[in-house]
Amino acid sequence: MKNLYTLLFTIAFTFTGMSQSYQFGIQHNSSYNFSIVAIPDFDATDTDVSDIGFTLMLPAGDADIVNISQFNGRPWAANQFTAAQLSAAGFGDGTRDAFVMNLPPGQSLVSHTADTPFVIFTFDISNSPTVGSMEFLLNSDPIAMGLGGALDSFFNSNINNTNTQDYFSGIASGQGSFMFDTLSINEVSLENHTISVYPNPAIELLHIKTSLDINSLILYDILGKQVITAKETKSIIVDHLPASTYILKIVTNRGEFTKRIIIE
Repeated sequence: MKNLYTLLFTIAFTFTGMSQSYQFGIQHNSSYNFSIVAIPDFDATDTDVSDIGFTLMLPAGDADIVNISQFNGRPWAANQFTAAQLSAAGFGDGTRDAFVMNLPPGQSLVSHTADTPFVIFTFDISNSPTVGSMEFLLNSDPIAMGLGGALDSFFNSNINNTNTQDYFSGIASGQGSFMFDTLSINEVSLENHTISVYPNPAIELLHIKTSLDINSLILYDILGKQVITAKETKSIIVDHLPASTYILKIVTNRGEFTKRIIIE
């Protein structure tokens, strides 16, 4: 019986340890200012963070990650691999630049609450891109795997005062990317045609008034994730969505129109 209790305790301890982990997410602050957050699934007081790493992918071109804040007074190391460099090495399709972010090994005591994000660092995207997206490079991506883990995401910490190990568990759902075209907000006129979106703020229904033919309506949350897609309609139901700011893209027979929407 004693051996059985020992076995059960060991199993329980193992599963408890496995539940301690961090996910990463992209948080949009305003305009081209963003933060990378870590989301723990456990409470901790003065847990010792050693080193952190991940890779952000941006559209190939002039957009760069600039004005990087520090983490508890510790500076980040940032390295860029252009789409051309990756392609020449046999990785990628030549459309994305890689920005490898690393917090070198050190010591920072951090307290946090389960499921509450805390900021790893804040930064700006230069040259205001209006197409493409920013996204985490997944550890399972062929680029990361082909480079032997050099671009992998990790979160090394000592959370139990015994040893430092990697507690990274993945990218938070809906927080792995941001679409830059959601920042390109046009006026309510398209080729001399008026488009009205009402009510705004909306609670239950969102209506579009226009003489143009609507091909589709696409609603994005502020992180660029599609939450509603509707074809050939001039109204959508939004009462099931959390109160927040959204981007509505209206695809018409004369072009596309986008508008920032508030849902209460």
